[in-house]
Amino acid sequence: MTKIKHDIWKSDDDLTSLCFSGELGEESRGILESNSKIIHSFYADSHFDAMTKYYEFMDWGIYETEFEIDKEPYDLQELKKREKNRIEIDEILWNDWDPIGINDCAPRDEYQSYVPRILNMVMNGSTNEEISIELYHIETETMGLLGDKKRCVEISNKIIKTTRQQQV
Repeated sequence: MTKIKHDIWKSDDDLTSLCFSGELGEESRGILESNSKIIHSFYADSHFDAMTKYYEFMDWGIYETEFEIDKEPYDLQELKKREKNRIEIDEILWNDWDPIGINDCAPRDEYQSYVPRILNMVMNGSTNEEISIELYHIETETMGLLGDKKRCVEISNKIIKTTRQQQV
């Protein structure tokens, strides 16, 4: 059974978050406030185990879930594949998509908030069309741009092609 190290992070606002340690936790740590600090670390072998320990540490009572899959042991290979895909998608959004044309002058994290959404779509088997629609929605609704449907399809194709290569 694979046990994975987890960290509990706390911000100056007393907000806490539970993240995987190390490389597997990059996705989660990317949304933490910059002033957050690790307040506790532990090992767990499933999502349920991790949340149970998190609840105990925070003194929130007993953690419960209605999803039996939460009790399944972690699949380290699947988690590593997800992290590789996250890195690839982040690179594609920054280097190739760049709808506002700022990747040569803006902070590197400009598009990182969109990565989890696209990553979840990829990991859940969304089609090229669904991903391109989401990219177009981000361009037009979230960013307020005119949008480029053709470019969104091209970027979606690249995302699908790159992440499927990771699965082989």
